[in-house]
Amino acid sequence: MLWQLRKSIDEVDDEIIKLLARRLTIAETIGDVKRKLNLPPVDHERESEVIDRWVSGLVEAGLDELTARSIAELVIKASTKRQIRNWFNVKVTIVGSGRLGKTLKRALSQVTPTTLISMRDELPDSDIVILATRPTEDSINYIKRNSESIRGRVLMDSFSVKSRLFNIIEDESREVGFKYLSIHPLFGSLTDTWGEVVVLIPSLTSRDSLPMATQIFEAAGLRTVVLSDPDTHDKVMAYIQVAHHLMLLALYTMLKDAGKVGGIDANLLMTHSLRLTMKAIERTLEQLDVVEEIQEMNPYASEVRDKITKYINIVNSAAAEGKLSELIGGDLK
Repeated sequence: MLWQLRKSIDEVDDEIIKLLARRLTIAETIGDVKRKLNLPPVDHERESEVIDRWVSGLVEAGLDELTARSIAELVIKASTKRQIRNWFNVKVTIVGSGRLGKTLKRALSQVTPTTLISMRDELPDSDIVILATRPTEDSINYIKRNSESIRGRVLMDSFSVKSRLFNIIEDESREVGFKYLSIHPLFGSLTDTWGEVVVLIPSLTSRDSLPMATQIFEAAGLRTVVLSDPDTHDKVMAYIQVAHHLMLLALYTMLKDAGKVGGIDANLLMTHSLRLTMKAIERTLEQLDVVEEIQEMNPYASEVRDKITKYINIVNSAAAEGKLSELIGGDLK
């Protein structure tokens, strides 16, 4: 009896696999039609409609909504990836074979020809050159050494801090004659970047590179946010990165001491939310070099570090007085 039921399950699974393969083939054809009609590669409104229809049908069949939505989103994601495969014919070269360079290569290779090289390699013929390097004088020297190859192309830096080098690269772009668009991928070493964010900061020489970059990144499943200038970027990132990293590292340092209390392994007592927080801490520890670079180079880092102490004291006082709900519901002034 059991083996017969399992055989029936196998047969159903085989049918599901065939139907999914057929769906991917149709999605690829839709991508070809979109290209011919010059339509955008991703239609978020259509995706939402299809996901809602899947969820409705699966819930009606007896699945809980969370599971139904997870299944629907996985199917749509796979179909979209097939649809946008090799969408563009823009040659991208990523300079810098570290964590970020490898991650960007995986993401962009889905939609356009992408090459990854080190700073020692010869720069190949490219439409877009992305510097996945450190914000140092070495990066500026690399631009100057390869000015003839970059002339007439689009150059992007992916530095986490912009203020120090943005104007230097912008001046170089005007002198040499390339289009400069600064970007900041808000991720490091990831296997799957779908849904992650890339910040775009146009310069005086960006021209048509901004809409082109937006299309390429969004086709690769990334979300784009445009900021007006490098100073605004660094101010915002001082809160998003400087404060965030320090709070995570402070918690990590405190939890190490917690493990010494009463001779109990604190890892055995982690709550669900703390396990999620620990994953964020682990990612931070994996890129301490970048964390230290941001703390050192962001011009607003010191100001934000002072504010962290201020807000910890505010929250601490509210907790001691039993007024956390009042505080969080109001405004931290």
